[in-house]
Amino acid sequence: MTAPLLHVRGLSLHTPGGRPLLSELSLQLDPGDRVALVGRNGVGKSSLLRVLAGEVAATTGVVQRSGTCAVVSQQTVGPAGNLSPGEAQRRRLEAALAAGPDLLLLDEPSHDLDADGMQWLAQRLRRWQGALLVVSHERRLLRAFQDFFVIAESGSRHVHGSFEALRDDLERHADAEQSKYVRTLNDLVSRERAHNRTQQRRARKKNLGRVRELGRCTPRSLLNGKRSYAQESQGRRNKIQQARLEGARAWAKATRRALAVNLPLEVVLPALPPANGPLAVLEGVSGPRGRRTLFENVNLELRRERLAIVGPNGAGKSTLLRLLLGELAPISGRARCERHRIAYVSQNTANWCDEHSVLERLHEAAPFEDVATILRAHRFPFALADRPLRDLSPGERLRAALICSFAQQQVPELLVLDEPTDHLDFVGLAALESVLRNWQGGLVVVSHDEDFLGAIGIERRLELPVAAASGVPDLLREPALGDD
Repeated sequence: MTAPLLHVRGLSLHTPGGRPLLSELSLQLDPGDRVALVGRNGVGKSSLLRVLAGEVAATTGVVQRSGTCAVVSQQTVGPAGNLSPGEAQRRRLEAALAAGPDLLLLDEPSHDLDADGMQWLAQRLRRWQGALLVVSHERRLLRAFQDFFVIAESGSRHVHGSFEALRDDLERHADAEQSKYVRTLNDLVSRERAHNRTQQRRARKKNLGRVRELGRCTPRSLLNGKRSYAQESQGRRNKIQQARLEGARAWAKATRRALAVNLPLEVVLPALPPANGPLAVLEGVSGPRGRRTLFENVNLELRRERLAIVGPNGAGKSTLLRLLLGELAPISGRARCERHRIAYVSQNTANWCDEHSVLERLHEAAPFEDVATILRAHRFPFALADRPLRDLSPGERLRAALICSFAQQQVPELLVLDEPTDHLDFVGLAALESVLRNWQGGLVVVSHDEDFLGAIGIERRLELPVAAASGVPDLLREPALGDD
């Protein structure tokens, strides 16, 4: 028999702060295996991939590797030179595939890729003959897999079948965990009450027994012996009972942490002032990147509408947003906007990744006594609100950015979002879609995810060409969400 390329036994993994991520994990990858690793944000998928690649050590356990291995981790820094993030990501993937390793480990490989890049990646992975382990939330990519390894606080498991079967399994498992959590809490409360009653009864009996024994004039040596035996016996029972209660408390705490992320993305949408003129206007604008001209003669007037800006990697979508917001000067033409009426979240929430906390950001817009009310209304954890925004996950920063934007004294009438679905798991993506569907103001979104654009009700699209040679982008009045 062929030896496995990867064999993991009893692997446990903790965060630098000591919080357990994975416990007693075992898995095996053989030549030709194709597995997608899925799970919510923060559960430890990327950390696990780094352990499997040999980049970091596990807390406990054994990881055995054979053959050659290549890994493409999530890109944490911006690309150098004139490459767009998507172009840089494709080059990294091409280099890993060209190396021809026996085992290929990919962490969110579809991140920043456009529709053509996604199609290229899917085709290359379908033809891949080696073993493959992919961490991804991308629905288009996951539909090409039949084997899924689900990482969760309640335990990891293998799911075989289609992507739709995976989603059904995740929903059933979430419902089962919710029900089990409620049953365990009720049982824990009953056991705590019974334990307290027992302790009180024993204390009364102990005091009463002392009085009776003294009344019988029992010799002190015999009294002390009886008392010592009773204390040892009760001590053993107490230790067993306490261990059981502590186990139940630990399970409830871990499960509560997992269930908390399944709560909807609670964002209280503000009441908007009456519409008053255009929010942003581009007149004959041409966009630069270094010495290149990305697009020419763009004319656009934005009011409270829903616009998607689409196009291949390197076409200038993020550049167009910066022109629209006045952060970048056009080569030619004129750009103007009502910046105080616009809220902007850049790609990877980079413009919100700083040393300030949500509490500090909110305090700039509201009196301090109102900040707690705002956080409670949005169900944003106070523990996260006190941390620097750079320490939050991209999904948590996106939620924080929306909350802080909606709490401004000048309520924004237009949301500008650059690839907002990046790094979101299934739960976070569904929650974001719900928020944006209910948003009554204008919306400008850069995204390659056609399912997402359809879910938030895009009304028209601005499609940028591959290169500036074609001149003017196409502005479609009606969405064409089924087109690739």
